[in-house]
Amino acid sequence: MTRSKLQTTTICSFPKPDFLPIRDWFDAARREGSMNSPKTTKNFTNYSETNTDYEALFVQAAERIISLQIKAGVDIPTDGEVRRENYIHYHCRHLNGFDFQQLEHRVLRDGAYETDLPAIRSQIQHIGSAYSVRDFQAAQSVSSRPIKFTLPGPLTIMDTNADCFYQDRTRLAEDLAKTVNFEILELVKACCKYVQVDETLFALQVPDARSFGFEMLERCFHGVSKEVRKIVHICCGYPNFLDEEDYKKADPDSYHQLAHEMDQLNFDQISIEDAHCANNLKLLELFEKKTIIFGTIAIARSRLESVEEVTGRIKGALEHIDRDRLVIAPDCGLGFLSEELAAAKLDVMCRAAAQC
Repeated sequence: MTRSKLQTTTICSFPKPDFLPIRDWFDAARREGSMNSPKTTKNFTNYSETNTDYEALFVQAAERIISLQIKAGVDIPTDGEVRRENYIHYHCRHLNGFDFQQLEHRVLRDGAYETDLPAIRSQIQHIGSAYSVRDFQAAQSVSSRPIKFTLPGPLTIMDTNADCFYQDRTRLAEDLAKTVNFEILELVKACCKYVQVDETLFALQVPDARSFGFEMLERCFHGVSKEVRKIVHICCGYPNFLDEEDYKKADPDSYHQLAHEMDQLNFDQISIEDAHCANNLKLLELFEKKTIIFGTIAIARSRLESVEEVTGRIKGALEHIDRDRLVIAPDCGLGFLSEELAAAKLDVMCRAAAQC
């Protein structure tokens, strides 16, 4: 009997080509040793006010990044978030209520994250039409494979902006969920078949995830048809620069704490990291319904993995989950890496998946 092929995907960001008019927080990490530079936010604000049409360059960048992924063997690519200075604030710039001019200084995540953040100064509401439709259609037009579109989740957005208005985390999350749901429903109308919500902080903020995060996540996907793959990505932590090892990570038990409840929620796939925070693979047995997108490539290490080590980890995972519920991916976005190293790592990942 022929084994089914293990599907492969990427998670989100990719190193930006030099010809693009914007830079992102990964560029800040390379330049200043930290992603938490407010210069990225200020520079994008200045760029967005120029009214210059760079659409052809964004499409060119998306085509280059998508082609690179497909060449490596990726089944479900992303556009590499080529238009975004970071995956959170880009969404917020399309909403009323956010102030990107007068930033607020904040220290977050037990001191792991300190920077000047955009401020929420009035009720959050959507501005005009869905930005995601244009971005998705442009990327899909230059891809021979279905594009996955990514958006930030409510809890993640809350953690990366300064709330100077609501002072009520649940009410703030409700309004943010409405904006994400609006974008997703418009994406579905535009025939997007893979939609990912990044709730990167669930593992770091388990109590908030349980108290209101799960409910808001379901609101994000409300009304989405069964034909669309509804995906959630959860990080175990995020470094400030390439090859940083002692950055703050989630409790190793966090995924285990979240697993049972998340397995009951109304979405299809959960993306978890394993390369940067090796899990007890019995974790996979806790998911009886969900497909697991399994991180096998370290996105913040310059060392190139071998096909053999990635193959070994995938085979280990397959001892705990059916192969038709396992998808192979990098841990997270590839923005820290050079384009050449990102391509090499994806090639290793896809070759390893093909051998399992």
